[in-house]
Amino acid sequence: MAARAVALPTAEADADDPHRERRALNNGFGDALAQAFEFAVTPILFALFGLWLDSRLGTGPLWVVSLSALGITGVCIKSIYRYKARVEKEEEGKPWTRRRQ
Repeated sequence: MAARAVALPTAEADADDPHRERRALNNGFGDALAQAFEFAVTPILFALFGLWLDSRLGTGPLWVVSLSALGITGVCIKSIYRYKARVEKEEEGKPWTRRRQ
């Protein structure tokens, strides 16, 4: 049997990929949909848990309001840190990020 050469993906082959931009766009849409789902569902789940706690403890809307605010705050903080990490990764090695020695 003759040995076959296997072409490994390289940066040049990736640059020539006609579907690369489309794939990146679809990944962006997927990430945005996941983040929108987090923004919508997380505070609702926290509020439902707060509603359950309020009904069990006999308190007013104390737990609903406080836990839904906690959920919103947590999602916002998570989004900020995720954004900062993506920006740092994107700007890695750029001329304006290099330090003088």
